[in-house]
Amino acid sequence: MAAAVAVLGVLAVLLGVGAAPAQAATTNAEGRAPLVVVGFSGVRWTDVSEQATPALASMTSGAIGTVAVRSVFTAACPADGWLGLSAGRRATDFDGTSAQHASAACAAVPSPAVATDVVGGPTTVPGFEEFRRIADGDTFGAVPGTLGSALSSVDSLAVGPGAAIALADTSGRVPDYVAASTPAEIGGYVQDALENGTRVVVVDAGVVRDPADLPSQEQAPAQSRAEQVAAVDARVAAVQRAVADSTGADATTLLAVSLADAGATAHLQFAAATGPRPGSGDYEGFLGSRSTRQTAIVQTTDLTPTVLALALGSDHGTPGLVGAPVTSTDAGTPAADRERKVRDLDAAAQAVQPLVGPFFTVWGASQILLYGVATLALRKAWGGTAGRRRILAWLRAVAVAFAAVCASTFLANTIPWWRAGDSTASHLLAVTGAVAVYVVVITALALLGPWRRHALGPLGFVGFVVAAVLAVDCATGSRLMTSSLNGLQPVVAGRFYGMGNPQFALFSAGALLFTVAVADWLVRGGRRRAAVVLVAVVGLLATYVDGVLGADFGGPPAILPAFGLLALVVAGVKVTPKRVVVLLGATLLVLAAISVADWLRPTDDQTHLGRFVQTVVDGGAWQVIERKGEQNLRILFSNWILSLVLALATVFIAVVLARPRVLGVAVLERAYERHPVLKPGLACLLVLLVIGFAVNDSGAAVPAVGAMLAVPLLIACITRVVEDGPTRT
Repeated sequence: MAAAVAVLGVLAVLLGVGAAPAQAATTNAEGRAPLVVVGFSGVRWTDVSEQATPALASMTSGAIGTVAVRSVFTAACPADGWLGLSAGRRATDFDGTSAQHASAACAAVPSPAVATDVVGGPTTVPGFEEFRRIADGDTFGAVPGTLGSALSSVDSLAVGPGAAIALADTSGRVPDYVAASTPAEIGGYVQDALENGTRVVVVDAGVVRDPADLPSQEQAPAQSRAEQVAAVDARVAAVQRAVADSTGADATTLLAVSLADAGATAHLQFAAATGPRPGSGDYEGFLGSRSTRQTAIVQTTDLTPTVLALALGSDHGTPGLVGAPVTSTDAGTPAADRERKVRDLDAAAQAVQPLVGPFFTVWGASQILLYGVATLALRKAWGGTAGRRRILAWLRAVAVAFAAVCASTFLANTIPWWRAGDSTASHLLAVTGAVAVYVVVITALALLGPWRRHALGPLGFVGFVVAAVLAVDCATGSRLMTSSLNGLQPVVAGRFYGMGNPQFALFSAGALLFTVAVADWLVRGGRRRAAVVLVAVVGLLATYVDGVLGADFGGPPAILPAFGLLALVVAGVKVTPKRVVVLLGATLLVLAAISVADWLRPTDDQTHLGRFVQTVVDGGAWQVIERKGEQNLRILFSNWILSLVLALATVFIAVVLARPRVLGVAVLERAYERHPVLKPGLACLLVLLVIGFAVNDSGAAVPAVGAMLAVPLLIACITRVVEDGPTRT
């Protein structure tokens, strides 16, 4: 136990160091550049060209990227985007269910009554109290008016109805508002404001709605999509001229962002920025933020801390924000390469979306079929001795191939399969081919490498490959996981980097299976102390990768107990209830200490750990718990194939632990006798998956996906034991 506590102490140091990015640079109030935010909706990079949209195309002179505009519902309406900027969190103007929203028309952004016809006229946003009421009923903790209240001491101007929502305080009051719709009016107001010393100007440049992709209850606009985009571009051009003629383009930050979708289908939207960026330097290359950690991807909720950082400095101290300031990276990248990158991002996101559901259905159904075939093949002696050996060899190869799919779904993104045509069929064929290539390679290595001589060899090898692929990808920016079949979906905007629940399940299960295989080899060789060290080191590294590189709050509470219990068993220490309680308590204390330390840092430097502590302080912990519970129930009841795999895999693992003779010929008992770490390793795997299910939102995916890796590998191991016969060791 002393060793376990020491490991946890080292873990705390590593996590504390890894979670502490460099302090952001700040400038004093006198040195801050003016800021102009031009917001619109429905514009994607595929709409942009030098001929059709010269103003938007010209913004490649600065930094460009895409915006994930996901709000409360799958597709974001124009008001949702402006409310997200206002609140710094997901918010909506629609008071209904997701099913109702899918067919409902997007409401027009309400136009405030103009109190005066000169710059500086106060007004109130109509229906703002209703926005607040809807937000109070959601589980995202949004407070519309957060941005406007934080900017109460800053001279600001709202131009147009959406801008009024963005700059309204929590009562809905906008200190300075003008109604303007034509490019000439907008440009004139922006130029006057900047020349008179206004520090923040927000402009509503219009709405684009796609006639071919509208909800069933929404009437198509009179103009075509191209005409609507051209109108937005004309307003952006007017703002650009106003900035150049007043302060100069280099002296003012200009953010041009699409805040919402054009229809019922979610897309990554247009984003670009020029001029000074938060901290120091200018916007060049690609946009990015710490909240996404993705090159050229930001989210709507990043815009609020960006405005505050530019207007007030990084120490603005506004609580409750979930995003991070938008900055830039990779300066000097040619404009053509940058444009190809941002177009690729949305193309991949759109190509993979219709494939994810069918993939999990087919993968889950085939897993169920594998379980049934394996049970029969292990119990029946078909074809005599020679025939049975061939059947078992094929079963072992197929089982390893099933497990190899896990890593292959990520590695497939090394091949730009989304460029293969424009249809779902062509994308399906391309991604299937890419996955198949890696499945063949991983399976061949697992069955032909030097570890093939050991029953647990393929289990350990494939587990290592899965864990290594995910660890390296986390360390290098989650490029393989993004828009992959089994990875992160940027248009969903649930997570942009690190380990989501399916990735955590695969990574942690892979790391544990690898550890079990190697520790068993060491124990059987009489090197028990080396096996204990191995378990401790891999457990520590796995926790660091998942908790820090993977930014997964719900992972370490499952990884630490599982590896801690395995270390005790391998060390020959009896596992008692008291020791289990001590291990769990130490885990919680370490995580709590790290979270509080992160919370004590400046707001813009906090990670997900510190922001969760702030949520608890603000009284939002129950909302988080409620949302996690709702997501778990929704997954269990809406995805029958996932629920069935979860149930069957749980029964399979429980049976092989408690009733090994059910599979016949006492094969599991022989496996447990020959491999002393296998049975406790499977028990620790069960602990890992159960805790992962309990502490994570959408946690139902954790045991189901983890079992899709572990059960085929366990079948391969059992099959090899049967092939070896009762006397071979």
